[in-house]
Amino acid sequence: MFKHTIALAVPLLFGAANALAADATLTFTGTIILPTCTVVTGSGTQTVALDTAKTTDFAAVGSVAQPKAFNIKLSNCTANTNVTMTVSGTTDTVASVLKNTGTATQVGIQLLKATNVGDITGTNITINSALGLGTVDATSAMTIPLVAQYYRLGTMTAGTVASSATVNFSYN
Repeated sequence: MFKHTIALAVPLLFGAANALAADATLTFTGTIILPTCTVVTGSGTQTVALDTAKTTDFAAVGSVAQPKAFNIKLSNCTANTNVTMTVSGTTDTVASVLKNTGTATQVGIQLLKATNVGDITGTNITINSALGLGTVDATSAMTIPLVAQYYRLGTMTAGTVASSATVNFSYN
């Protein structure tokens, strides 16, 4: 009787192996993305109007006048996300100065990264180069304080000053 039990158990083991044959194939897909932020409405498309300046307001090449504070605000960010900003545009002879497309000559618009909202001084932003802004805090928002100002490039003439730039953010 003991022999029959063993003999019956062996065919059951082979039968169990046959029951494990592949009857289905599973494929898994997905996407992992970097966290991003949303540029707050009204903050992403702005016209920053600098106050009128006189050519005599600029003592020498490299002089600046009429700094104007403005901000770009980000929301819906993931906390602890590192944010980098690149300001793209056409530069003049100075890497932090956007080329004037208006009628005044030898003047451009310089951009600065301010330390605090409302500051009218800061660090020059190199156009077409990435600038690290830091890490998003627990509020899931970030305000980037910026400054625009006139910058004398040479012997100035009076006229209009206009320029534009595109700002792109990257996250990691």
